[in-house]
Amino acid sequence: TDGLAAFEAINSGNEQALKILRSYCWDVVGIIVNIQSVVDLTTIAIGGGISAQPILVEEINRAYDQFLDQMPMYKMTLTRPKIVEAKFKNDANLFGALYNLLLHVNGEKL
Repeated sequence: TDGLAAFEAINSGNEQALKILRSYCWDVVGIIVNIQSVVDLTTIAIGGGISAQPILVEEINRAYDQFLDQMPMYKMTLTRPKIVEAKFKNDANLFGALYNLLLHVNGEKL
């Protein structure tokens, strides 16, 4: 329940914490592959506060490559997207709220 403590354990090499992170990343890869089956994207941006941890995107990329190695049909079918951290990470919601406020202040419509 404490993200900072969790990533402190992960970054210090705690095997149990790394196992949990890798399981989480494997689940994220499942979501990415499901999205790819509907939408042909070249880049997947991982956002939110958790994306500030460089190891997260590294592990998602590792898990994606592992998935493709285990599933040759997907490897032949899917184009490997770039998986990157979102530019604004956890602040994206703040920029979205500011944008919406400015539209309303200026009387503009979306």
